[in-house]
Amino acid sequence: MNASDNSSHRISAAIIKAAAATVGFHACGIAAACHLTDFQAELNGWLSQGYEADMQYMRQHSDMRCDPTLLLPEAKSVISVLLGYKPTRTMTGNNKIAQYAYGEDYHERVKGMLFQLIAEIKKTHPDFEAKPCVDTVPISDKHWAARAGLGWIGKNTLLINPELGSYCFVGELVTTAEITPYDIPADNLCGNCTRCVDACPNHAIKQLPNLGTYVVEAGKCLSYQTIENRADELPADLKRNNYAFGCDCCQLACPHNQDTLPQLDISPERIKELEALQQADQPTFKRFVKHSALNRIKYPQWQRNLKK
Repeated sequence: MNASDNSSHRISAAIIKAAAATVGFHACGIAAACHLTDFQAELNGWLSQGYEADMQYMRQHSDMRCDPTLLLPEAKSVISVLLGYKPTRTMTGNNKIAQYAYGEDYHERVKGMLFQLIAEIKKTHPDFEAKPCVDTVPISDKHWAARAGLGWIGKNTLLINPELGSYCFVGELVTTAEITPYDIPADNLCGNCTRCVDACPNHAIKQLPNLGTYVVEAGKCLSYQTIENRADELPADLKRNNYAFGCDCCQLACPHNQDTLPQLDISPERIKELEALQQADQPTFKRFVKHSALNRIKYPQWQRNLKK
């Protein structure tokens, strides 16, 4: 690649962020593609403790999760974007659903918006190429968002953004374009607060030996048990806190989430539909969850999770 080719792949960060806002993302930050050595140590420590439980896929591509150049050779930049999902209304009752699953499947929504972002950038930079990533690609979304100055990783292991709190979906574009200037990582504002740790009903949040980093032991996590666990029965000692899919306990306890504004309009009718799922038969459940994050589980799991 000659010098002129190189310069054609340099893009102003202002152009990228304006395009992200046009598409509808609530925040955008940019970092240089590099190996995340701190996260590599954290991931290795987490795996060494067996905290991934039955999520064996977390052991696959562990190096790639920390180094985007293994995902996309010659990657120069990682563009991180956030989409807030704090709802205007929430469920009540004995079989609540985590708030991130109230609306349409975030994989579909965010990935579609990332392709729109690529198209928007191409209007001014036709040669722009990037790989969109939303959760299912082996790259650590939240760590790249933190690297790009969009927030910090809380003790509950979630990204906390100053305006959105932890109620945000994260996506990335890994690109060979050099983008200037890169953003500066934000300070961690959790301090000595342990409200999320204390609020976890099954004491799943703990510190890694030696590193001191806070991680989640999946086998004790209510979200893991109600979503990832495929066993016929949930652990007898699992405290459900009235959740049948996922859990919001650590987020509800976080001080940084208290004054954030709702970003997702949820109608009373939608809440009624979600609450009515506990009486749904299999065809109704399957039809309802088709374009929802609830499609992560099958009907037998849903029935297993319900508090009768």
